[in-house]
Amino acid sequence: MGKNLDRILRLAEKVTAVAEQQIRKELDKLVKSRIISTGEARSLLKAAVKEARAEQKRVRQFVMSELKRELAKAKPVIKKAIAKKRKQFESYRKKRRKR
Repeated sequence: MGKNLDRILRLAEKVTAVAEQQIRKELDKLVKSRIISTGEARSLLKAAVKEARAEQKRVRQFVMSELKRELAKAKPVIKKAIAKKRKQFESYRKKRRKR
């Protein structure tokens, strides 16, 4: 599960980088064709990058909240399994002491 989460987070970062590159390309084309000014292009690029980073942050928070939720579900099961193994180990130690 950890590998999948890492992949998701890396993918979100890559999407942000690719989005920035694509937006930069399109804005450069618009500036060259003189549809918009360079200043407008910069402000649009900043706004788009800000949105992409916000989306990346949202994905990261979503993944982390899902992970916390799943760990909270697994915690009782893990405690139960540990208690069972501890009990088995104690009985094994008692048998070893008797010999």
